Amino acid sequence: MLSPTRPLLIGFSLALVAANATVAQKLNPKRPSVYLTFKDFVAKTPDPAYLSQGARLALHNNTRWPIYYTGHYDPTVAGEQIIYIIELANGQRDPRTYVDVVRSGIKIMPDKSLVFTVPRGDFPKDSQIYVEFNFSWEERDGDTVRDETVHRAYFLSSDLPPWPK
Repeated sequence: MLSPTRPLLIGFSLALVAANATVAQKLNPKRPSVYLTFKDFVAKTPDPAYLSQGARLALHNNTRWPIYYTGHYDPTVAGEQIIYIIELANGQRDPRTYVDVVRSGIKIMPDKSLVFTVPRGDFPKDSQIYVEFNFSWEERDGDTVRDETVHRAYFLSSDLPPWPK
C-alpha cells in the first residue's frame, strides 16, 4: 500500500532536481543566465559624422554554453554593433534601420561579455531595449534552426543613471 506522503516526496524530489539543474547551467547562480547591464556613458559616439551621447551596455553570457547574436555595421557608433530592438512604453516596437552589412551567428563564449553603445536617442522615456540571442544547440551552420525559440535579454531605460549634462 502506498503511503499518502510518497507522492509528495516524489514531487518534492523532482522539483529539487529541476532547481539544481537550472542552477548548474549558470556559472554564477546569483545572476540571470544572459543579461544586460549598464557600463558607462560616452560623451560622444566615435564617428564625427554622427556625434551623439551614448550609453555603453554589456551583454553577459552567464551560461555554460556559447550564445549567438546578430550584428551589423552602425555608422552612429562607427563599427560593428549588436542588433537590438527598442520597445516603447505602449509595447510597440520602434523600428531601427540597419545598413549594409548584417552578420548572424556571432558567438559569445561562456563567462564572456560584449560591450556595445546605444545612442541616447534610442532610449525614449519609459522604453526598453532587448537583444535577441540563441544558444549553441539552436544554431546550425551559423544560422538559427528554423522555428526555434529566440531568447531575449532586456534593459529598461529607467535602469540608466541620470544622463550627464
